[in-house]
Amino acid sequence: MLKGLCLKVQAWQRLPPTQRGIVIIALPVCCLLSTVGVLIWLSASIADYEGWVRHTQRVQLEGRELLNHLIDAETGVRGYHLTQQVGFLEPYYTAAAQLPLTLENLEVLISDNPHQLDHFRHLKSLVEETFHLLAQQLEDAPNLSLAETEQRLYFYRQLEQAKQAMDRSRAAINAFMSEEDRLLADRQQHLEALRQINTVVLLLAVVVGLGSSGLAIHWFRQLYQEVDLRGQRLEAACDRLARFTANASHELRAPIAAILSHAQVGLLLARQAPEQSLPRLEKVAALARAMGQLVNDLLFLARYEGVSPPDFATSFDLVPFLEQVAQEWQETSTASHPFHLEVPSVPLLIQGDREMLKQVVLNLLTNADRYTPKGGTITLQLESQGSSAVIHVSDTGMGISEAALPHIFDYFYRDERVRQQGISGSGLGLAIVRQIVHLHRGSITVHSQENQGSTFTVRLPLAP
Repeated sequence: MLKGLCLKVQAWQRLPPTQRGIVIIALPVCCLLSTVGVLIWLSASIADYEGWVRHTQRVQLEGRELLNHLIDAETGVRGYHLTQQVGFLEPYYTAAAQLPLTLENLEVLISDNPHQLDHFRHLKSLVEETFHLLAQQLEDAPNLSLAETEQRLYFYRQLEQAKQAMDRSRAAINAFMSEEDRLLADRQQHLEALRQINTVVLLLAVVVGLGSSGLAIHWFRQLYQEVDLRGQRLEAACDRLARFTANASHELRAPIAAILSHAQVGLLLARQAPEQSLPRLEKVAALARAMGQLVNDLLFLARYEGVSPPDFATSFDLVPFLEQVAQEWQETSTASHPFHLEVPSVPLLIQGDREMLKQVVLNLLTNADRYTPKGGTITLQLESQGSSAVIHVSDTGMGISEAALPHIFDYFYRDERVRQQGISGSGLGLAIVRQIVHLHRGSITVHSQENQGSTFTVRLPLAP
């Protein structure tokens, strides 16, 4: 998981600055739009459920009003029969006037609920039956006489029928109201859940907003630092290019002038003293070879400048490799310094290009020989340190001044003391060494003291 995260971070850093800038700007904007969208949806849902809660409460109110009308009507009729006072019929007439409107309102309110609509139709038939019985009792009441026992018995039978109808209607209304209570509780529960979700979303929006803003600020700072670093690198590259152009012009102009001079003198001598023209022509050839080597070095540096390290497929043991290179160098070099080779007795495998690494070792040995006076010693040492193979090239020569150390790997750089002593060199050897070492994912460092000697240390990763 950590490796996958690292790969994603690397993929993010490889994106062009423009794409990363767009993502940085889009991140808080997307979070804001998403939050607004969710909050709008939640607000609409809450408003919808609040409407349903109010709707259910209104149904309950109409249901209780219906029950009150029935109770008022029954109470009025019973009071009238017991007292024969017309004033007791006032609640009955009020209920009779209001009942149709209440039934109509109730039917409209539950028209969207087929289940409750079936209950209502049953309830409505019971209520109308109850009112019909109550109305029948009122129509028969004037014919009653306390002296006529049969008619009184008929009257009480009608009262019993009305009471039974009233009980059925009340039971139907209670069942209807129970369902509405259940619906109300369910909708209030959903409403409360939505309100809690809304609160959580608001808190999350604050956290996500702060987090996304912080992340955007962090990425923006990274991008700014990277762009600033690129600007500094570009400025440094321009400076290096200017120095490179000046140094290259100088390094090429001097041998060209020398070639032209030797060629002109050689032409004159060819007419007057042909035998004396041969050294001039040999000098011209030597200068041309030196220029050719200089051009090849420049082409090498230009070819691998800024190139990512390749995946070398060839692995080899550094121990016999260094022994062979040291032997070839001793056989071809004109050096007369004592030379020491120290290599371990165990193999040290690395992956790389043998020819390139051979050039690294030869360049370092050549420099050690060039800057070491007579009587000094040169040492080539190989050892293993952790996951790296370490090559040391040491000499007891003139060393490098403290002022020159930071620049010795620059193109065409040569220490002023070297120029004053007339030691030849193009100033590209160490630049090539560093570039080859970097191509092998390695590093090179130097430790030196004036008149004490120098030690160049090359670290290369061991083969897995």
